[in-house]
Amino acid sequence: MPFGAQVLEGGRIRFRLWAPAAERVDLLLETTHGGGVTIPMACTEAGWYELTSDRATAGDLYRYRIHGFGEVPDPASRYNPQGVHGPSQVLEPGQFVWNDRGWRGRPWEEAIIYQLHVGAFTPQGTFAAARERLDYLVDLGVTAIQLLPVGAFAGAHNWGFDGVLPFAPAASYGHPDDLKELIQAAHHKGLMVLLDLACHYFGPEGNYLSVYAPEFFARQATNLAGRSIDVTLPGGREFIIHNALYWLEEFHLDGLRLNAALFQDEQEQADLLAALARAVREGPGKHRHCHLLLSHDRRAARYLRWADHSDPRHYEAVWNNAAQQAMQDVLTGAPSGAVTDVQALDQLGACLSRGGAAGESEPLLPTAFVTFLQDYAQIGSQALGERLHQLTPPRPLGAMVATSLLAPMPPALFMGEEFAAAQPFLYFCDFNPDLVKDVAINRRKSFAHLKGFRTARTRARIPDPMDPATFQRCKLDWSSIQRSPHADWLYFYRRLLAVRRREITPRLSGMHEDRIRYLLSGDRGLSIQWTLGDDSLLTLLANYGPAPLDGLQAPAGAVLWSEPGDAATSLSQGRLPAWSVVWFLQAAA
Repeated sequence: MPFGAQVLEGGRIRFRLWAPAAERVDLLLETTHGGGVTIPMACTEAGWYELTSDRATAGDLYRYRIHGFGEVPDPASRYNPQGVHGPSQVLEPGQFVWNDRGWRGRPWEEAIIYQLHVGAFTPQGTFAAARERLDYLVDLGVTAIQLLPVGAFAGAHNWGFDGVLPFAPAASYGHPDDLKELIQAAHHKGLMVLLDLACHYFGPEGNYLSVYAPEFFARQATNLAGRSIDVTLPGGREFIIHNALYWLEEFHLDGLRLNAALFQDEQEQADLLAALARAVREGPGKHRHCHLLLSHDRRAARYLRWADHSDPRHYEAVWNNAAQQAMQDVLTGAPSGAVTDVQALDQLGACLSRGGAAGESEPLLPTAFVTFLQDYAQIGSQALGERLHQLTPPRPLGAMVATSLLAPMPPALFMGEEFAAAQPFLYFCDFNPDLVKDVAINRRKSFAHLKGFRTARTRARIPDPMDPATFQRCKLDWSSIQRSPHADWLYFYRRLLAVRRREITPRLSGMHEDRIRYLLSGDRGLSIQWTLGDDSLLTLLANYGPAPLDGLQAPAGAVLWSEPGDAATSLSQGRLPAWSVVWFLQAAA
């Protein structure tokens, strides 16, 4: 990296910081022997301060003294063992011995993603504890772990999107080597590891960089007075690109998902996304699979168009919020037994066949869209953090799970979804209350327009994000997977994913976007047919309503899955029961 603390050949350490508002910068060094030393740094050009010293060694703690602003950590710190307000630590990445050198990743078509928050995934909330759960994930049938952002943030817990040291894994999760051990162990078990990249936004506490380099950030403040990097500046673009390369190269990650906030109309942001993709494809992606994903945005098509049907032009896929919304809308009437909204059903057909909502999107490969029923944002946007199984009866939910997991789009699960975890996923943070006021008040006010939360008394039921108990409530209870109904849901997901891996995944490569069609049957029936890469036909026939659907004819092919189990038998008699789906696979001629 062109900034931060870098161990050079011969063991000398180069420190480099951009502080254009500083008149002077000193390096404050705390050696491993217990001594302290202050060394002036030279101002080279355009606000850069630099020092190369043989007095520092790996393991030493250091800060920068910015005259007029105080003592600050390194914004490019690799590790801050005492938190974001403490000193940074010099690390020598080459000291970690990798033994996954034969790993080249997995093709994108094989992706089955499991999204997890390190802090809430296990009782311990650490990288090491997550590593102990890898065999469970392999048995579940997923092929990729997607970590929510792990960059250092203020306090002991956070969703991860309020980070202020985007190169340093959060100390509460463990040492950077613990993250490397997690990734390495995952590779040995055939699992990819992806990361949400959130380096463009700095949270409201611990952002010292904005004090001595204010021009680095966009002028307009964002939520809770956090700040976004000005990506129109060359320095801002360079910082984000180096951050992406850093995680892929130094931690051997298999891919990144970029936040939608980077995806704007301005040409500068478009140039950034293209430049980042080129840097990855010409760097670590030249020798192994490095998958680049975008969070949802309707303008993503320009980055997802595939020049041929094997290699992406820029990005592999987009997180398909439109499909999630369509599935949720179809399920909305399920608790009351209401008839399915035809418009919602049409949207679902469009999303599963073309990727986007009807009339909105250009035809793209199905594998260019990640389909999910729920994720951290969808659950966290609920006032009480309810998961989908707590809002929807089992049978409609089972039909939609069978739809999403067997469609050609790479599916994504949110941790605990597979066993209907009783724990919510609430919004939580651990800011200094003297610096960030009224977090709970603002959170509760955001739900004042909803029925059931229109009075101060009813809104008081919404958990306080700053209360440590709120975070503790979100930690998964792994003992529950031995009991019904959690064990039953887990068995259901495992069986579905096994069918996907065995029958669908091997046939996805070589698909064409123009060989897909869907048809509505009345106000609740949906039929979609995909021609897969080997010219076999995959067909979904579904009834997303509270009453049987008559006058249907089963398509050619073998039954791949029937949900519920007797739906295929009923269909052979021309009837599809309420809330049921049947999948067919016809081999190529």
